[in-house]
Amino acid sequence: MAFMDKLGQVANKVGEVAGDTFDYGKAKGKIVLEKGKIKDIKEEIGEYVYEVVNGGGEIDMEKVKEFCAKIDDHKAIIEGLEADAKQSGEDISGAFGKDDK
Repeated sequence: MAFMDKLGQVANKVGEVAGDTFDYGKAKGKIVLEKGKIKDIKEEIGEYVYEVVNGGGEIDMEKVKEFCAKIDDHKAIIEGLEADAKQSGEDISGAFGKDDK
């Protein structure tokens, strides 16, 4: 019975370690989504500026700053994912283009 207890402890330990491992594919997918969100926000900024200028209005810089803050939030998420990857021994920072960073 002691053998079975020891085997159970080893299995639990393996499960804990496996649960703590970094999922490279999942992180890459999340980064792709975050970069897509950044691209969408940049498009929203462009549409906003175009509509305001085309309509003869003045650009509300507070609104533009809100857009920029959202972009910064998504960039922070990307940086966090990259930091988690690096801490796990993976380097995914070069896996994507730097144009959206």
